[in-house]
Parts: sequence; structure tokens; C-alpha cells
Amino acid sequence: MKLGIVGAGVAGLAAALACSRAGVAYDLLDRATQPLEGGVALTLWPNALRALRDLGVDVRGAGWAAIEEGDIADMHGRALYRLPLSWMEARFGFLPVCVRRSDLLRQMHNAAGSPRIERCEVRRLSVSAGRVEVETDAGLRSYGGLLLADGIRGTARQSLVQARTRPTHYAAWRGIAHGVDVGRRMREIWGRGFRFGYAAMGAGDVYWFATINRSRLGRAGGAPEAWHILTTLAAESPSEVARMMAATPTEGVYAHAIDDLAPGLPLAVGRIALLGDTAHAITPNLGFGGGLALEDGAALMRALVAHRVAEEPGALAAAFQAYAEVRRRRVARMAQVTRWLGDVMQWEGKAAAFARDTVFRWMAPLGDRLVWTWMLGG
Repeated sequence: MKLGIVGAGVAGLAAALACSRAGVAYDLLDRATQPLEGGVALTLWPNALRALRDLGVDVRGAGWAAIEEGDIADMHGRALYRLPLSWMEARFGFLPVCVRRSDLLRQMHNAAGSPRIERCEVRRLSVSAGRVEVETDAGLRSYGGLLLADGIRGTARQSLVQARTRPTHYAAWRGIAHGVDVGRRMREIWGRGFRFGYAAMGAGDVYWFATINRSRLGRAGGAPEAWHILTTLAAESPSEVARMMAATPTEGVYAHAIDDLAPGLPLAVGRIALLGDTAHAITPNLGFGGGLALEDGAALMRALVAHRVAEEPGALAAAFQAYAEVRRRRVARMAQVTRWLGDVMQWEGKAAAFARDTVFRWMAPLGDRLVWTWMLGG
């Protein structure tokens, strides 16, 4: 039996690693010309690093620089909350890291044995006589099962279930600054309808993001006007913000809207399973999207092994259902929490932002280890 994997991003390569570890043959399909390139960077929290380790990636030997300190600050640079990173390392075995997306994909691809990625676009799916028929722009394919991992806007999913994409009320910019020394640090700065966050990547590179409420962008008619608003807000922020933006090549800045999927999509339908953003795209307010996709891969691997799918192909649907049951509640709750936190973090009113900062300064440290334990998967 052979499975088809649609998508060669983080979720798709996690699925490939799961199949490799479970001894299940697969084809890896992606519509991009260079699927291992592109994107900016991802923060990998301890849950993501554990999942990568379980999937066979040499996390310790990857050369990623661990982040040793982090905080949330206000627009004057005053700390509202300090991340318990030393506790995280003691509790979960890893400090977080921030890595280029392309570097992560190459590490995963190598760990999977550098499988061939076939370029084709999946247009439609159907199930017939225990097989999954896949219509692509290069012809019809037939598989014993299918793993969908082609992202929040993937077209293949629409043949299976109807997903509801939800917009947010803020837009984002991302980039990587070069030649900036912030130590081994990560930070978020909260303003009114504006946030700026960054994380050290090592070798003087720093990943950063900014989010601005659409109400603050007003009638900005295009990218130059929106960028002017962003740089104005950066000038009102702690000095490292403008320094990082100035050290970022303009062509390397990625601007985009932020959407998520309404929770509740099935993660498995018969001999088809969904992973990553295809199944549960969340807002990036905690940097957990990639980590959840890696968790999916590790859970899928365990289900494939437990049901001995390599030796008993008829157990595939049961393995997919077991995977879905394990993941269903966690991904739905993370979607709800990250969306709610994004709304709170983007509060724009003066009184609301002051109340947010005050409550967070005094209340967050009281139960943060319980909250982090839950967010990092216990």
C-alpha cells in the first residue's frame, strides 16, 4: 500500500517523516516549483522540538541557537512579563529556538531520506472501492490513503469538507534583520492596536513581526502608505524596533492578512487524514502553528505504528481515526485561545490597553507555569 501526501511544507514533511518511521510507502506531492524554499521563520517551542525529535530529526545537532531569555514589554520598554524559559528547559528538556522556515524544511526533508517531491496541483479527490482517487493537473493518481497538508487555502480539502476561513482585524509584516545583536533573546512589545515581536536566530540574524489593527491603517491605499504607518509606530517604540527594521532588506519583508479556520473540521474521513493548517490553521499570536503541525506528525506516526499499518493496510482508517481523536480537542482549544489572545493583545483603546498591561503585569506570573504546561502539551 502506498499513501499520497499533498503538500511538502512543515505538515507535509511531518507526515512524510511519520510514514518513514512507520514503514509506510508514500508519494510526496506539491504544487510549488521549489517547495523547500520561501517563507520567513518559525519559533519552535519545546513541544515542537520534542515532536521533531520523535520524528527522527537531529534537533540537538541542527545548529539552532537556543533562546535563553524573553519577555513582554510595553511601548516604553518596561517589562510586563518574563518568560519562564529556564523552567521550560528543566520541565520539557528544550529551550525554544527560532529558525528559518527553509532551514527547518531541509532538515526534515533530509531526515526523511530526501524523498522526491513531485510537482503537481491536486484539483479533486474521490473515494472508490477502498482507494482514494486524486485528480491532478498531471493526470489521475490512485492511493490506498491520503494525507492532506497543503495549507489553509489548499484546494484539495474542498472535495472533502467545507471549511470556513475567518479573517482577523489586523494585518502583519514579517522579516529577518541582519547584523543586529540582541543576545539570545525574544521579546514582544505591546502598543495600542500595534505589536512588534522578535526572536534571535544566531549569527546576528533576528526574526521580527509586526501587527497593526486595520482601524489604525485607516485608508492606506497600498503597501507604501501602510509601511509608512508601520515605521511611524516603530519610531514610537523601544529603540531596537527601528534598528531591526532598518537592518532588514525591503525585498525581504513579507506583508499579509491573518486568517484562521473555524475550529471543528474533521481530522480524518475514512482513508483520508488532514494535518497542519489544512485541518486547524490558527492565528500566529503565540507562534504555535508550526508546532501543532509537528505534533500532528508525531501523533500520526504513533497511530500508524500502533495499528501496524505497514503490515495490515486494512487498519489504515482505524489508525487515522485514532490520530484524529488524539488531536481533536487540543487543536480546537489552541485555535480558540490564540484567536482570543490576539484580540486582547491588539486592544486599541487607551483605557483598555492600560488595563490589559496592568492585569498582565500582576496576574500572568501567578499561574503561568500551569498555562505553559497546558500550551506545551503537558
